[in-house]
Amino acid sequence: MRVVEEMIAALFLLCSSATSSTVFELSLDSSHWRFANRNTSVFGTGRVPGGVFADLRSNGVLNEDPLRRYNDVAYRWVSEDDWIYSATFKVNSSSEAFKKKFIIFDGIDTFGKIYLNKKLIGSTNNMFVRYTFSVEDFLKEGENVLEVIIKSPIRMANHFFNDYSNKIPPFCVPKEYNGECHVNYLRKMQSSFGWDWGPAFPSVGIWKSVKIIMFQENLLEDVKTETIVANASHWLLKTDIYVKCFESISNAKLKLALNTEKSILSIEQDCCNDICVENEIHSVIELYVPTTDVSTWWPSGYGKQPLYNLSIEFKTKNDDVQSRTISIGFRTAELIQKQIDKNDPSLGLSFYFKINGVAIFAKGTNYVPANVFPEKMNDENVISNLLIAAKQVHMNTIRVWGGGVYESDVFYKLCDKLGIMVWQDMMFACNMYPANHQFLETVEVEIKQQIRRLQHHPSIILWAGNNENEAALRGNWYGTRNNYSMFASDYIALYVNTIRKIVMKEDRTRNFVVSSPTNGLKSEEENYIAENPYSALYGDVHYYNYEVNSWSSIFFPWTRFASEYGLQSLPAYQTLQKAFDVNDLINFPSPALIHRQHLPLGYGFMLYQIEINLPVPPKPTVSDYVYLSQIVQARAMRIQTEWYRKHRNTLLKDGRGLTMGALYWQLNDVWQAPTWSSIDYDQRWKMLHYSALDFFSPIIIVPELEISNNLTMYVVSDSLVDLEVIFNVEVYSWKSNTPLSTYISDTILLKNNSAQLILNENYFNWLKAITQKCGQSKDQQIRSCFLHTKLYYNNINMTEASPSNYLFPTTFNKIIGYETPNISVSRVWQETKNQIHVTLESTGIGLFVWLNVTQIDGNFNENGFVMLNKTKTVKYTSNKDISLKQFNLEIEYLRTKFI
Repeated sequence: MRVVEEMIAALFLLCSSATSSTVFELSLDSSHWRFANRNTSVFGTGRVPGGVFADLRSNGVLNEDPLRRYNDVAYRWVSEDDWIYSATFKVNSSSEAFKKKFIIFDGIDTFGKIYLNKKLIGSTNNMFVRYTFSVEDFLKEGENVLEVIIKSPIRMANHFFNDYSNKIPPFCVPKEYNGECHVNYLRKMQSSFGWDWGPAFPSVGIWKSVKIIMFQENLLEDVKTETIVANASHWLLKTDIYVKCFESISNAKLKLALNTEKSILSIEQDCCNDICVENEIHSVIELYVPTTDVSTWWPSGYGKQPLYNLSIEFKTKNDDVQSRTISIGFRTAELIQKQIDKNDPSLGLSFYFKINGVAIFAKGTNYVPANVFPEKMNDENVISNLLIAAKQVHMNTIRVWGGGVYESDVFYKLCDKLGIMVWQDMMFACNMYPANHQFLETVEVEIKQQIRRLQHHPSIILWAGNNENEAALRGNWYGTRNNYSMFASDYIALYVNTIRKIVMKEDRTRNFVVSSPTNGLKSEEENYIAENPYSALYGDVHYYNYEVNSWSSIFFPWTRFASEYGLQSLPAYQTLQKAFDVNDLINFPSPALIHRQHLPLGYGFMLYQIEINLPVPPKPTVSDYVYLSQIVQARAMRIQTEWYRKHRNTLLKDGRGLTMGALYWQLNDVWQAPTWSSIDYDQRWKMLHYSALDFFSPIIIVPELEISNNLTMYVVSDSLVDLEVIFNVEVYSWKSNTPLSTYISDTILLKNNSAQLILNENYFNWLKAITQKCGQSKDQQIRSCFLHTKLYYNNINMTEASPSNYLFPTTFNKIIGYETPNISVSRVWQETKNQIHVTLESTGIGLFVWLNVTQIDGNFNENGFVMLNKTKTVKYTSNKDISLKQFNLEIEYLRTKFI
């Protein structure tokens, strides 16, 4: 077995200074591990952190990308086998200077047994837990052999299912997932057994770092913080410090140092003169911080995101010093659930976030793991691209969904920096779960560790216990009604008596909701399982309805908070090409494309939504369906999101309304397939993501033709100051890109942080007063004309205050007078090395003009737009230098006539 050279060198260096420092770490992360399956018929060189699929691929055992064609099924044998990872390293006699020696696995996926020098030192059963094993009795001078045997997750899931007396549903995923069964028995990424947006790759591996750590007596482990408004002039910074101990500690000191904008504030105090209980001593330090020394952390769009380094030193009586530094922000975060009307409790409770005392409309999306393979999901470039893309389209909130993983430190640090608030689910989704002692015990460790790891991040504003399990239980999704009392009891035992209890103890700074969707406090009143968890009068709602026109607002819920809603589209054609053979992309849907569609009846829903709204070529290609599906998705999400935003201040007589959150499903992808994402697997923005630039803009105007034939216009502002604006409406005939008429409003006081109705008139009467050129009949007026609207600041220059918005009175397959234009590129030029400008010319109105480039390292400033003028210039910005020779541009736009 190969000796890991860098491990030896590092350990010699580490041990040479053993008497002068407190804690020494030796990383066992390396690309020189060895791996093999159970009978050693397959073997090779592995990487840690890593995973078996990546190792098999790099060793040539898997000769194709696992994400190509049918490989999610063809490579299932990998998940059905056990795998052994091993490494060899040397230790010299200097290590004897340390009293305590441990090996720490930050993450093993999932069921592992760890041997050091052929002796069992511990086992693992939870992907989300950091494992620490004492190796004092096993580590020896000279050569050491570390071996990790990881069992097949498929076989372990079946084992627990067969062994558990009360079978826990659902018993398997839908057949369309091509997945595996009983993932709910495992503390493993739930979606790894298959989901409606992703493949089943139940991986195994040492997916996070491994290190040997040596110290003399005690170890500084975890730090939590709490920022409290003490008074008008000071913040109170409370810091919880946890020391791993093995005996009582005396004469130790803790020092806190905060780097502020003006100085370093510090405090030192004696600590740890307590009894060591369960190998832990907990101390609290309080530091008063002048408000003039720090600035407040705000969500994106509301202010800046200043972060400050907080250093903690733990000094023992022997003058050994251990330290840790974290970044913190000063802000308050509340989830407001108050009666809408104190005199009428039947109107329900509010549900919104208040940051620093300001009500925040949550604009954003849901985040799934950045990759289906755990060894790849912490890629800093991918995470950075996704989160920056979210901020670029004015998002301020991301929900980390409960079927994935607790994200990496990099993820939360970036959210802190970018001002993206995080709604953090615990990793339970769309299943019932066991509630036996063994399961609850490992969950306790998981939740405690994750809260302590993440608690100091100012971006995290809410903990949630699970995804959709309250609704699943009450709604009998999995046939639990016949034994409801047992499953309800298990639900309470897991989410309330275990998870909620730990969260409330470990984090005093945030609210906790047991599920999503939920009725929040109302659910708690009903013993945490509401009669109707989808009530519009409380909490949050998930909404999906593919059987009605997704562009019609009459079906949208009047919810307090829309935490999930979405519609599928296909990814870019170039993205599909990487996963499919040429023959797979000739006809739609081909067998290979059907294999990728995990939503039951998914393509039927997609075609229905396209055909009721858009003109379809007589012989549509896969590329046509990519384009058309993305139009439908973008338009649907725009209409629905604007619906939620414009009704933030609307209260119906029955209590519905006052919506304060819109988080669409979903931001990102794990493979090349039809999904709900706005950014596909190759990081290409879909039309939806470009559309979010408009519908999440800080100030918007929203026109709508209601079913009553009333024309309404709302204006929405996230600004924290009142503004004076006017709105402009241009009436267009489909025949010409010259407006028939223009309406300019009087000055409107746009109230801060609110939405208001500024126009509510019969559409036909209003249109008749503006122009007579849209036809005599109502049918003609609806089909032959549309409205272009925009807000302007009431200043000398009439500066644009909002993006353009449009009222299309009918679907695009019913409009009359429209002549498909000829749109071409008239000029392409470059002013900087990473930007290219493109000017387009059009002979008429261009609908959903889509500019496609082969490069995937940049984006346009707008795309998928309506082209009203004869010329339009857009800008493409890349993350790296590009040349005009590399810039291959394709133009696509909606056509109503086909040759």
